[in-house]
Amino acid sequence: MPLLLTREEVRPLLDLAKAVELTEAAFHEQANGDVVPHAPYHIPFKTGGVLRVVSGALLGSRRAGVRLGPAQGLGGDRMYALLFDSVTGDLLSVMSYPFGTLRTAAHVALAARHMARADAQTVGLLGSGRNAFGLLEGILLMRKITRVTVFSRDPERRKAFCARATEKLTVDVVPADGPEQAVRANDLVLTATNSLAGLFPAEYLEPGMHVSSMGKPSELGPDVYLKADRVVVGCKEHERNYFDRAAPLPLETLDKSGKLRWEQIHEMGDVVSGRIKGREKREEITLFRESQGGFGDVAFAAWIYDEAKRRGLGKEIAF
Repeated sequence: MPLLLTREEVRPLLDLAKAVELTEAAFHEQANGDVVPHAPYHIPFKTGGVLRVVSGALLGSRRAGVRLGPAQGLGGDRMYALLFDSVTGDLLSVMSYPFGTLRTAAHVALAARHMARADAQTVGLLGSGRNAFGLLEGILLMRKITRVTVFSRDPERRKAFCARATEKLTVDVVPADGPEQAVRANDLVLTATNSLAGLFPAEYLEPGMHVSSMGKPSELGPDVYLKADRVVVGCKEHERNYFDRAAPLPLETLDKSGKLRWEQIHEMGDVVSGRIKGREKREEITLFRESQGGFGDVAFAAWIYDEAKRRGLGKEIAF
């Protein structure tokens, strides 16, 4: 019978270090051709907001699943996951799923592990929303960061975020007056916004930088992708079929123009498996585009289910 797991039961089961480990294992399955990706999509409500649906399968682990819940103003934290056995089709678990920001942090952290310079010390962060704090935690797990510079549109929110992050992360987190200050002279640049236009011009990028984007695809302009020496995405299927077709899609635009073909872009599975190097030279500019969930969520749900069974958590239910 399926195992019902509450938020209180699942939340303590997964931390950032384990999340990175599970994420890397999922990308190894991607490299082996054992992943079934499906781009996230939204079902709109007349009253505003949407139902966000994210799904995928890890055939090597024999797991498939979906996470869904209201987003955009209706409570993005109210997410739930259904986990299935991909061979028998049996429903294994129905669980609360408060791990969306943790998954994003793990993906960006993993990209930094493989693509950022080993001696990277400074971070520029554009955006101070719900994902921002986790992104910094992930980067701090991978590199010895000495300073973080943050820019976001609201000065008061930016200032409050920097004060909280400085206190909790024991690293200097300082506000920037504009995007240029948050990009130039930093070793890593993280973007986490809903911007419909590029946050900064490519001329701000300097040799040796690593850039990670996890917000709307439009937050990085085509010129930024073209300046990068190496572009890696979490999943090409997700990027090709991004749900918001009204937003600019720079990778699609570049492919159609022939300036940057999909064949020239790599998936993270290629990197973690060693098929390609995340960074070959110190002066390279590397860019990672986080592809917004799917089989990575299935990896988390599978671990939570197994760990809950081991600890005797949850309640078996019959339908």
